[in-house]
Amino acid sequence: MFRIGTVPPALDDAADEAASKIEPSTLGHWQDTGFAHGIHPLTASQHCVGSAFTVRLAGMDATALHVAVDEIGPGHVLVVDMGGDGRRACVGAIIGWLAQERGARGIVIDGMATDLEDLERLTIPVFARGTSAVTTRALGIEGDINVPVVIDHSTVNPGDVVIADPNGVLFIAPEDLAALAGRAVAAQEAEARMRADLRAGARLSDFSDASERMKDRVVTVR
Repeated sequence: MFRIGTVPPALDDAADEAASKIEPSTLGHWQDTGFAHGIHPLTASQHCVGSAFTVRLAGMDATALHVAVDEIGPGHVLVVDMGGDGRRACVGAIIGWLAQERGARGIVIDGMATDLEDLERLTIPVFARGTSAVTTRALGIEGDINVPVVIDHSTVNPGDVVIADPNGVLFIAPEDLAALAGRAVAAQEAEARMRADLRAGARLSDFSDASERMKDRVVTVR
């Protein structure tokens, strides 16, 4: 059985601009949720922001992905849940190229990719757990398109904001984007000011309160 949901819209201009200002590692200072750990860029292009176009594969059956890549559009990020399969690759030269042709901004796979040299020639960034020469096949058994999927224990809904860079992949609900973007930008600007103060002789442990937190717990060793 196959389930197919509604194609999500691309991010509007305001959301796109806000998401583009967020560095995943900035949010990682104060939250643990929404991150896809262990998924890293395989290509020279290593940054993308867009709207999640989700696919869930079952076993070795990639039928849903073959249909999805025909429906994906500009502003989408293809997000593939392989159900924990760490052996087979679902994205290779043709699917990577076609996603790029359709206007997708990136591909995020909770699993493997293949045809690395071909993917490296593309401009679309591809994020995955690694590469494999063993692949999925279009078998017509089951799969889902644009329904909630699970990527490294995080639920990702169609239309969620995807932000990916060399430090990691982050998923944000659209309704949370504005607040998180404001906080991230403020933190990133504060870091720039802190660097200037540290260069002038300030102490990092004063900024983080590390010295204050330690003061009653220090044992001097001679």
